[in-house]
Amino acid sequence: MAHNTRFAAALAFAVLTLPISTPAAFAQSSDAAQTLQGVWLTQAKSEITVSTCPDDFCGNISKIVVPDAIYKANKKEIDSIGATNFTDLMNKDRNLRSRPIMGLQILTLHPNKDKPNIFDGQIYNPQDGNTYSGYVEVLGPDKIRLNGCILYNIICKGEEWTRVPQPETPPADGTTAAAPAASAPAAAAPAATDSGASAGSFQ
Repeated sequence: MAHNTRFAAALAFAVLTLPISTPAAFAQSSDAAQTLQGVWLTQAKSEITVSTCPDDFCGNISKIVVPDAIYKANKKEIDSIGATNFTDLMNKDRNLRSRPIMGLQILTLHPNKDKPNIFDGQIYNPQDGNTYSGYVEVLGPDKIRLNGCILYNIICKGEEWTRVPQPETPPADGTTAAAPAASAPAAAAPAATDSGASAGSFQ
């Protein structure tokens, strides 16, 4: 059980592991709230979906990517469990340790009244089961920066996320939208492992 807890924690999405940084300057925009919503690619290649919710804005894990090093070190156990069965084992509340990592809400955000491109709130880190104060800064139409803070927000760590393009929604009136420009062929999928799972990635 101890071994399972260690590797499951390593697989959980970590948001507070990068060097200390300061917010980048960006022109404030009245469209920041709209820009914040969408699917975002983290530096670990996992994906977080931000949308409106009763708490203003919520961010949920919508894709888990297992780093190659962790996958190779725990291949047998990872293949036997499957990405959809990873659970929140490090949660401080024992009653919540069985909830799945996939779909887990890790961000709760509220607009900053003085800075329209800043959204303050809380960040849950399933890697250690702790909740941190933090904020998201909208840097541009396709880039945001997540910052988790300690010591009364004096020390912050974070990373930049980029938007994941989504398929266009057909017009509500039933008309046909113009076909999008052809894109480059998708990269070949990684070779399947003995269990049939793709090495290093669970979607």
